[in-house]
Amino acid sequence: MGTKYCPEAPRQRMISLMYLVLTAMLALNVDKSVLDAFVMVNQNFLQTIENFNSKNQRVYDDFNKAYLLNDVKVKKFKDSALVVKKSSDHLYQYIDSLKGVIVKKADGPDGDVNKIKSQDNLNFAAEIMITKKNGIALKNAIELYRNSLLALVDTSNTQLIASIKKSLDTSPPPPKEGSKPTWESYKFEGYPLIAVITFMSKIQSDVRNAESDVIKNLFAQIDINEIKVNKLQAKVVSASDYVLQGSTYEARVFLSAVDTTAVPTIIVGGSTLPFDRKENAGLFKFVTSKEGKAEFSGHINYKNPDGVVVTYPFKHEYEVAKPSMTVSPTKMNVFYTGLDNPVSISVPGISTSNLRVSISIGSITPGKIAPSQDGYIVRQDKVGAKPVISVSTMIDGTLRVIGATDFRVKRVPDPVASVAGKIEGVITKNELLAQQGVLAKIPDFDFQMNFTVTSFVVSTPKAGYIIDEPTKGNRFSQKQIDLMKGLNPGGRLYIESIVVKGDDGSTRNLPSISFKIN
Repeated sequence: MGTKYCPEAPRQRMISLMYLVLTAMLALNVDKSVLDAFVMVNQNFLQTIENFNSKNQRVYDDFNKAYLLNDVKVKKFKDSALVVKKSSDHLYQYIDSLKGVIVKKADGPDGDVNKIKSQDNLNFAAEIMITKKNGIALKNAIELYRNSLLALVDTSNTQLIASIKKSLDTSPPPPKEGSKPTWESYKFEGYPLIAVITFMSKIQSDVRNAESDVIKNLFAQIDINEIKVNKLQAKVVSASDYVLQGSTYEARVFLSAVDTTAVPTIIVGGSTLPFDRKENAGLFKFVTSKEGKAEFSGHINYKNPDGVVVTYPFKHEYEVAKPSMTVSPTKMNVFYTGLDNPVSISVPGISTSNLRVSISIGSITPGKIAPSQDGYIVRQDKVGAKPVISVSTMIDGTLRVIGATDFRVKRVPDPVASVAGKIEGVITKNELLAQQGVLAKIPDFDFQMNFTVTSFVVSTPKAGYIIDEPTKGNRFSQKQIDLMKGLNPGGRLYIESIVVKGDDGSTRNLPSISFKIN
């Protein structure tokens, strides 16, 4: 990648240049010597990756050493670095698994990525990465990884941001001769298997390079020098400044940068607070009664090194509220039948583990609604139902009802059928023949709901008659393909009687698709 944090070595520049030259030579149908050269470049990429692994591990070791010296300052930077490591390892291993799948597809179950037999094969890599959509999945994974790195870099560091975007770029190539190739087709289609494996090794090298740049940038932000204290200030820290009416408010009042050899006197409302030497703070607690904003104040008497008692006043505000709740469907404002509907439920000031949740219709169970977020999963079977979610909790030993919220239940919308990503309009015969069948997907739908085409009919006018060719499944039959091969510019093609089946077992009939042949 090459930044001030991790300059690009001449060896790395040479390997990248060799890869570009070899890729260009493939277009000239150069003989087996080029394939052998790709093997050498691939090995060089793997050696570069090993070098990055060693360098990166040294940085992680430096984080551990700095954390032992000052855990408070280092923690957030170390935690961010570990996030980078986890996401980098995940993407690297994902690419490794794809390489293994491709090679085993080409060389059989015993296929070895380091000893590829079918180096010149042009089909298997395209089948795995293009036909089976793994190329799109890889592109999405790279973009997700790239964005996660950029989120950890300060916006003022334009050099590092530009370097990350360049090395992990997934933009499609420029249009050529009227066609608009995708990133995945440009990278994986039409190349020998060894070239594809080498390109994937290059991505792995770029991942380790980006990881190196970001963690070094994070480490450079750590200042483990001790802060010089030149001011004393009274502080009040409470468990929460948002308290339910009838519950207990608790706060700790202390003097920041306090000398542990001297015990201050903390006074609130004319009373001296008990002092906890372990926490170096006075404990102030009372039972709340009145709803609304409130405050308390006092002062801290502290004897300075000269023996003079100095007074530090303080004032703190808090808010007392009646019990309330928040129930948020994290996907939509409705529940859908046949799906897991994730719901987040919270009550200000109360741990979610202390909530008791029920639903009047259907079921609600605790579950993961995001990789790092707990919530509830709602299942509904009846369209038009109006389930009510009720929430209660234990407050000071008494079960109290917080509230209830009702929702609507709707049927999952119909998917839209498409061919080559189009639902109508103009299409070339070559573009049409390049497709394998009909797909169905719900546009702009936040849930994971898949539909499979189970049957459809291809129709076209010919010699004054309408010729229909039906098929089962979602792929074009040979008869349908032969029918499409006979199409001429200006001709019409119709895909009708489209039947799909959803993950929930439901069967639906979709509108027809109409194309004009260009």
